[in-house]
Amino acid sequence: MKILLATLLMAGLTSAGYTETLTGLCLVTASHHAESAEVVLRSSDCGDEGNHCSMSNDSNIAWSRWAGVSADALKKEGAEFNAHLMGEPGDLRCYGTARDGILAGRYEFTPNPAFVQAMSSMGFTEITPHKQEGFLMLDVSTAWVRQMKDAGVTELTTNKLMGLRALHVDTNYIHAMSDAGYAELRANKLTEMKAVGVTPEKVREAKALGFQPTEQELIQMSIFKIDRPFVEKMRAKGLTDLTIAKLIKVKIFKVDE
Repeated sequence: MKILLATLLMAGLTSAGYTETLTGLCLVTASHHAESAEVVLRSSDCGDEGNHCSMSNDSNIAWSRWAGVSADALKKEGAEFNAHLMGEPGDLRCYGTARDGILAGRYEFTPNPAFVQAMSSMGFTEITPHKQEGFLMLDVSTAWVRQMKDAGVTELTTNKLMGLRALHVDTNYIHAMSDAGYAELRANKLTEMKAVGVTPEKVREAKALGFQPTEQELIQMSIFKIDRPFVEKMRAKGLTDLTIAKLIKVKIFKVDE
């Protein structure tokens, strides 16, 4: 009877989506952006060698996503807070006291099993509680994931979803780049272009200067700041037959100085 009861209990936990609550230390403080908070989490569920420790930080979590805390409230020295960050991936609470404008205390993160099930139905499996915590910090929702899939973004994994979300890649960016002549749908390439600041405006500027850059050249132009002022400066010096490759070499070897 006891074995049967234990078996039924385990089956019930599995079917109900048993979740692991994560705990650890938290810091919440006002960032340089008035509308966002800087958050640091250090989990306390470390293995013997610390292999399972997790650290998450995001300096752009909007105050509007928080309940129970605000930038002004943190100015109250010694005030106690129960800060609550809610989202589809789970529920996070940071309990602590404000000192020098910083809420320091302990946190609990409870993953949402329904989120895991919804992600699994879209082909994303093996989502750990730590990964759900990261999804919450980045405000990843199943609606946004569906948008990425419906837009045709390829080579998607949970890590690539995090990269896309962290860099604010959305369907507007994807469509705008496509309209500019770069119909890129690979997750890695979209992340790479957004990370270095490739925009439709920069594409139009490059074409107006007489160039027809490849995606990789657009990335290099953004990295090395090959923009209109620089190109016009080189042309004013009498350099002709300029190509993007030549301009990059000028930048690398500082020939323009």
